[in-house]
Amino acid sequence: MRILVVSDIHANLAAFDAVLQKTRADRDAVLCLGDLVGYGPDPRECIARAAEHCTVVLGGNHDLAAGGVTDLSNFADHARIALEWTRPQLSPEDSAYLSKLPLKTTYGDLLLSHGSPENPLWGYVFSQTDAATAFTKSKFTRCFFGHTHLPSFFLASQEPQGTVSYQIGYGEPDSTIETDRENLRVLLNPGSIGFPRDEDDAHHALKYRHAAARYAFFDTESGVWQFKRLEYDMRKTAKRMKLLGLW
Repeated sequence: MRILVVSDIHANLAAFDAVLQKTRADRDAVLCLGDLVGYGPDPRECIARAAEHCTVVLGGNHDLAAGGVTDLSNFADHARIALEWTRPQLSPEDSAYLSKLPLKTTYGDLLLSHGSPENPLWGYVFSQTDAATAFTKSKFTRCFFGHTHLPSFFLASQEPQGTVSYQIGYGEPDSTIETDRENLRVLLNPGSIGFPRDEDDAHHALKYRHAAARYAFFDTESGVWQFKRLEYDMRKTAKRMKLLGLW
C-alpha cells in the first residue's frame, strides 16, 4: 500500500488541492497528521477535503482551538488573530468535527501523532534531545508526526553493545528513509502542506508564484518513506490573506 502523508495544511486550499491532484493516481490512502485550519483563508474547504479524501485525520493544536476545546491565550499573536477570524467562519458541524479529532492514534503498526508522541498537543521534535525523549517515553517502532512544519527524520539504532545511536536530518525532496532495518526506530515528519518553515520554502512575496508544499509517501510493503515537494501558485491565497488581515 502506498500512503500519502500530509500535515499542517492550515486552511491553505490551493496547496492542499495541488497535492491531492498531483498524487491522486499514486496513493491508496491518505493520513493527515493535524492542523487543518489556522493561518489560511479556507478553513471550511480544507475540512471538507480532509473528510472526503483522508483515511485518518488527526487534530492539531489549531484545530482544537478553532473547535473551542483549547484556549486561544496559548497562541502567538499572529496565530491567535487567525483563529479568532476562523472560529466564526465555521459551521456548527465544522466546529464539532474539529473538536472530536484525536491528537494521536495508530494505523496498522504505525503510531500517528500531531506533535511529539508523549505530548501530541504542544510537544515539538526539533532536536536529538527531543527525539530521545520521545523514543524513551513512548512505545513505537515507527511514528509519523507533524507540528514543526519541517520535513525531518530522527532515527534511533540499537547497537550490539546496548547503546543507542541517533541520526537526524532534514528531509530533502525525493530523499528516502528505509524504515524496515533491524533494531531501528524512526520519527518522521513530512513537513507542512500549507506553511513550510524551512528557510528555502518559507513563504515570501517573491515566491508566491512558486510556493512550496511539503508531504511524503510511505510504502507499507517496502517500509520506504520518501519526502516530496510540490510547487503551486499561492498568489490568490496570499492576496486574500492580506485583505482579511491574516498576514
